[in-house]
Amino acid sequence: MAAGEAQAQVDRATLTGTVKDSTGAVVPGATVTVTGPQAPTATTTNAEGTYLVVSLVPGRYVVVAEMSGFQKASRTVILETGQKGRVDFALGVGGATETVTVQGEVRLLNTEQSSLGTVMDQGKVANLPLAIRNWDDLLALVPGVQGDRFTEQGGGTSFGRTGGVNVHGVRAIQNNFLLDGVDNNSISENVQELTTQVSRPSVDAIQEFKVVTSPYSAEYGRSPGAAISVSTKSGTNDFHGTAYDFYRNESLDSNDFFSKRAHVAKPPNKQNQFGANLGGPISKDKAYFFADYEGTRITRGVTRITNVPTADQRNGIFTTAVKDPLTGANFPNNTIPSSRFDPTAKAILDLVPLPNQPGANNFLRIADITDNNDRLLTRLDLHLSPNDNVFARYIYSNRKRNIPGAFGGILDGTGTSAFGNQTIKTNGTVAGWTRIFSPTVVNELRFNWQQATSDAHQQPFGQQPSGAALVRNSITDPIVAGGLPGITIDTFFGGSGLGRLGSPDFLPKFQHTRQLELLDSVSWLKGKHAFKLGGDFILMKNQFMDVPATRGALRFRNRFTGQALGDYLLGYTSDFMLSNVYSV
Repeated sequence: MAAGEAQAQVDRATLTGTVKDSTGAVVPGATVTVTGPQAPTATTTNAEGTYLVVSLVPGRYVVVAEMSGFQKASRTVILETGQKGRVDFALGVGGATETVTVQGEVRLLNTEQSSLGTVMDQGKVANLPLAIRNWDDLLALVPGVQGDRFTEQGGGTSFGRTGGVNVHGVRAIQNNFLLDGVDNNSISENVQELTTQVSRPSVDAIQEFKVVTSPYSAEYGRSPGAAISVSTKSGTNDFHGTAYDFYRNESLDSNDFFSKRAHVAKPPNKQNQFGANLGGPISKDKAYFFADYEGTRITRGVTRITNVPTADQRNGIFTTAVKDPLTGANFPNNTIPSSRFDPTAKAILDLVPLPNQPGANNFLRIADITDNNDRLLTRLDLHLSPNDNVFARYIYSNRKRNIPGAFGGILDGTGTSAFGNQTIKTNGTVAGWTRIFSPTVVNELRFNWQQATSDAHQQPFGQQPSGAALVRNSITDPIVAGGLPGITIDTFFGGSGLGRLGSPDFLPKFQHTRQLELLDSVSWLKGKHAFKLGGDFILMKNQFMDVPATRGALRFRNRFTGQALGDYLLGYTSDFMLSNVYSV
């Protein structure tokens, strides 16, 4: 549970200014109307001639100031995410039908804030090249930001996480991600969801994002790194939408060295990303909708090289001396009698494929990495009255990734905890209400609920016998049951196989996080001064398992027979580790 600074307007823009006459005297009671992508917003100037308009979605706006007895004045400006813009007017004496218009649209200078930041608008987000169409890869283009080495690279199948960037030397996990003004930071242990954010909208669902590097206003908190605020698209009074399909394959790729040496065909490398979105009015100036879907399908061949026991070695026949640990003498003919084999060890070894290559690393497997993802975003904006605006947004994603090891099935301990099958699901709902109490007092209330689940394990168990069928007294706890213990036999299963049979270390593992957030902020214009205060309450829950050897881990050295494989065949373990799992 945490309480932090209010963040309700960091995804919206604020506009302020002063209305004066041609002599420089302030004009109280002047009407200022701001017209943009959605319904117009009107306010009046106070006794100091100052006006304040908050909660404006990023975009192009026409600002009009008018007062009886003066000429109407108009300016066109572009407001960005989190910007506090200023537009001042000097009204000339004239009839109400006379209008002074400043032609052209401009981006306002930052005269109201001391913070340093960069805005990536929708044009840049949509048009800059992205290998896997992850918007957060664009963070590396911001001054002072350096891409983290763990950041996901082309294809979304690396062992790393996305959104990890270093800002002015601060650690990658110490940035503050905001989505539509609410907290979007992953609270997972060890970033099991493979991203520093809970929800990641598609590129085409983002209006723009802003990276604030320093110094921060009071509405930003939590982290010493950058504050990264993302605004999703909303519907407008005009219909707009896109449809797309990005596809690549291995046709122009070269074969890798190991596949060439083994005379194996070029592995597949297919990447397909497709989607569509549509936004528009439900009722002009009253209600708007926006919906977005994107699917990703990736298949990439990978070469696994390792060394496996030969047929003679599996039968206990060695080329060098092997000692009988019961007598201390060598076995005759360097051969362990099959009657001495441990039946469990032999049953597991029989599942290991025979060599298919000459030389030391005598086994090669071409397997497919798969990475499939579906994500959906919907948004509804309602202009209930001139003083009330409401919006709601829902985002969902379902990602299934499988990274195979050298053998597959329950033997596939030949890898790290990033190997195996992983399913990552996220949900997020936010609702906001902006209430204008008076031209000088505006309140913003937002509610946020989100969850993320990540479950990683070996896949598939069903193609080979379960661990319980092979290992007596195997783990029966349903959280970790279903596979073999991790088995390390020195000098075997090395190379890219990482030297292990059975369960990889730290698998299975899971992470289930939930967050509930309520935040409120009040903007108050007093004379020439604008004040803002508020609070942010977040309730966080994280249930996870991320420990090694939950199914047990055994290591066989050459301690007893002088041969690591000999120790294994006899069932003589050198090291053993088992982690207890408790549900709390």
